[in-house]
Amino acid sequence: MSSTWTTPSSFAARRPRRWVEALPLWGPAFLWCLLHGLLALAFFGAPLLSAVERLAPTLRPLLLVGGVIQALFLGLVTFVATLPLSLFGRRYAYALPAVVAVGVAFLGVDALVLSSLGFHINGLVLAVALQPRALAETGLAPHEVALLGLATLCVLSLDAWAGARFLTKGWGPRPRRTAWAVLALVVVCTVERLGSAWLMFTHGSAVLHAATTLPLQAPVRMSSLLARLTGRTPASGLRLGVSPEAGAPASRIDPASVKFTRTPDILLVLVESLRDDFFREDVMPHMWRRAAKGTRFLRHHSAASSTDYSLFSLFFGLEAQRRDAVVGAGRAPLLFPALKHNGYRQAFFAASSVDWMGLKDTVFRDVQGGLRTDYEGSSHVRDDAMVEDALRMAEQTPRDTPLFLFVFFAGTHFDYDYPPRSAVFSPAWDGKGGLTTARVPAEHLKARAWNSAYEVDTKVEELLTRWEATRGTRPLVIFTGDHGEEFREHGRVGHASDVTELQLHVPMLVFDERLPPGEVDAVTGHIDLVPTLFDLLGDPHPPEQLGDGVPMSHPDPRRYLLTTIGWEPRYALIGQQLKVRFGAGLPGTELSDMWDRPLPDAQERFAAEAPRILRRLRGEPAGSDAPPAAAPPAPPATATPPRP
Repeated sequence: MSSTWTTPSSFAARRPRRWVEALPLWGPAFLWCLLHGLLALAFFGAPLLSAVERLAPTLRPLLLVGGVIQALFLGLVTFVATLPLSLFGRRYAYALPAVVAVGVAFLGVDALVLSSLGFHINGLVLAVALQPRALAETGLAPHEVALLGLATLCVLSLDAWAGARFLTKGWGPRPRRTAWAVLALVVVCTVERLGSAWLMFTHGSAVLHAATTLPLQAPVRMSSLLARLTGRTPASGLRLGVSPEAGAPASRIDPASVKFTRTPDILLVLVESLRDDFFREDVMPHMWRRAAKGTRFLRHHSAASSTDYSLFSLFFGLEAQRRDAVVGAGRAPLLFPALKHNGYRQAFFAASSVDWMGLKDTVFRDVQGGLRTDYEGSSHVRDDAMVEDALRMAEQTPRDTPLFLFVFFAGTHFDYDYPPRSAVFSPAWDGKGGLTTARVPAEHLKARAWNSAYEVDTKVEELLTRWEATRGTRPLVIFTGDHGEEFREHGRVGHASDVTELQLHVPMLVFDERLPPGEVDAVTGHIDLVPTLFDLLGDPHPPEQLGDGVPMSHPDPRRYLLTTIGWEPRYALIGQQLKVRFGAGLPGTELSDMWDRPLPDAQERFAAEAPRILRRLRGEPAGSDAPPAAAPPAPPATATPPRP
């Protein structure tokens, strides 16, 4: 009896032969993948058409052709991703159709998720779907789920069988022509992405919304480069004027129907990059002292870690991820015309320029005559000039005319500017050489930011004191930050890079006679500003008609606040006892408490909260919730909860 040994070299000799066996199948496989990629148009056709309808008639054919190219791109990705199956030789004819059939089923599920939740499938959706009670929350009975699964299995089996027949028949180009076809399609898809970037630059955010309807379409943004090359500014998206709803309030409420029962002066103070833990007695002593007579919201969050998305949510009362669709359709906030119809004079001053972000043509479009954002000089100098303009407006407005005033302080933005009088904390970075901050100790950067916050606090106190003397009464004051800031706690300096607590958690103080002084230990957000103002001013419209927020005067302890980076689809759902991070750049879901600290019982909490999270993503009102599951008690409302 003899034994036959298989050497490593013989294994190496077999592999090329298997590839050779599969080569004639590449052409049919490529064609089969493209045909299935085009099925995406059937799944996502309705949301694509809906997004394209917001565009000018001349743009619609371009975006529809782009949709076809995107569908072919999905087929190309499938073909390239399944090339390793060629190692199976002739079995490639059976393996590839099976994988493609599963991919088509995934597209169908993703289309359902997009239509019901507004998201493509992501780590959070998968994590929620795997929870025991998730299917029950869809309203499907177990036998319906079983029948649906059986029908899906039958369709997949039939598709895989048809694919195997298709490949074995050899319908498709030869291998060399297949390679050229793949290369040509790569070029076409690249041109489509670059073309979408150009259309977004010239026609605004509605193009971005339409061009990313199908899955796996990474947005290409070239606004800065194109602005330098063309000498033009990017379009805001509101100049299209083609939507039948262009210019209408996002809430669809007639501003003339808004009736305030009281009309105090309103002063909205927004501070750049002011995270919550900067609000303390030694850094902001004046506002800290005033807070004893106001209402402080301990768990308040910006809707986004970037300014343009944050201000959109603040004034529209809508979640930040809706920005591109809303402003791209030409809609404007309800708040400003509602104030006008109730006799308010309005003025807007932004030392932190909102012009370069397109906000002047989006959020502030209806108030351009009253918006000034062209201040010059260093940040603290611009802040000085802004305060003087605000006080001049207060003096020039008759006392019997209610005044709504918005001021946006710039001093706390990088590089955290301040005059010598506010050099309270040291050692501090000198603010020179922005590119060299990687070598500056984080403590020195933070000390400089504290000094800038100290200076802004001094200016806010001057504004409030002189305002009260000029107007003869105390205004309704709202004091908050547009977003937070990191100082290398997670390896970064700045904001607009993540949905961490440091970039989202901001101070929120409200001073009004209708709110009792004290601290509110419930999750609130920038989307709550509009319903809070309407509630405090006595308008009877239900909050759900105003947008996505709830009045901070009646917070919901069971809510989940949806936040985002803004320009990148990374999100965080923030609840009283659980925070869930998901989206771009994250492999799945990350579970923590509000301060991004790990929880020993994170999975148990997530399993208990999954049904409520699913309802939250579907947009159902909190009142439809089942009674909350038992959870550890919240931190006491009499003190700021501890940080890690």
